[in-house]
Amino acid sequence: MNEMSNKSDAKQVVAHGYDQVAQAYAELESEAPWPRMRWLKKLLPKLRPGSAVLDLGCGSGDPADVEIAKTHAVTGVDISQAQIELARQKVSSGRFLQADVGSVTFPEASFDAVITFYTLEHLPRTEHGTILQRIYQWLRGGGYFLISTEAGEVEEIVSEWLGVPMYFSCFDPETLKQMVQETGFEILETAVETQTEGNEEIPYLWLLAQKPAD
Repeated sequence: MNEMSNKSDAKQVVAHGYDQVAQAYAELESEAPWPRMRWLKKLLPKLRPGSAVLDLGCGSGDPADVEIAKTHAVTGVDISQAQIELARQKVSSGRFLQADVGSVTFPEASFDAVITFYTLEHLPRTEHGTILQRIYQWLRGGGYFLISTEAGEVEEIVSEWLGVPMYFSCFDPETLKQMVQETGFEILETAVETQTEGNEEIPYLWLLAQKPAD
């Protein structure tokens, strides 16, 4: 494992890594179901048909955005061009942007829900508070926020993942939950669940929250 302090270098590691492992990553979930769709199905019934949903770190769009697009308008953002190209193929009705989740911008009150799965831990944790604030601003009053992130305390490391270097940086679950609440969200449900990735069991924090109604 190597420490990394340059944010632009870190993001290049993530972009290049996901470009290389797009297919291998897609195959990971086929080995054993991940909690992702179960948590997404906690959110979707709360939304009116045609709601605007933002997926930060959307990857290939499958399976989450495929499901969302059946009833709602989905916008996806990912730093990996290869993943964005896959998403555009899989979800033709969606809007997909190749961009850095840490710096992308949208107008205030643009979305009814924001989701971000397996993404925050690939961004420097010094940016996490700002990202949460932006998500809060992008949501309409009463909007929902659903997140998963690795349940660990990692400052900044690069380690091998699916055969390529990958960057990780995250807060422990209690710290992140406190940050979400301090941003203004009400936490509706949260849990730490493990999922199988190859030969490993990886714990993730799952959290469903709501912005107070206007």
